[in-house]
Amino acid sequence: MPGRFAAAKQAGATEDEISETLYYAMRGAARATWSTIKHVPGIEDINKDWKARFEREQGS
Repeated sequence: MPGRFAAAKQAGATEDEISETLYYAMRGAARATWSTIKHVPGIEDINKDWKARFEREQGS
């Protein structure tokens, strides 16, 4: 993957364009992962627990 970003930079892509592309790639990967695991029993509760823990830690 780093080679792709180097090639994009060499082709004239700006840092903002590369960042936006990376953002959408990561977002797509996260959505695909969730689509795969959302049918696992109890995953919603685990997700809520992780989210709550993350929000508590960020608030500190």
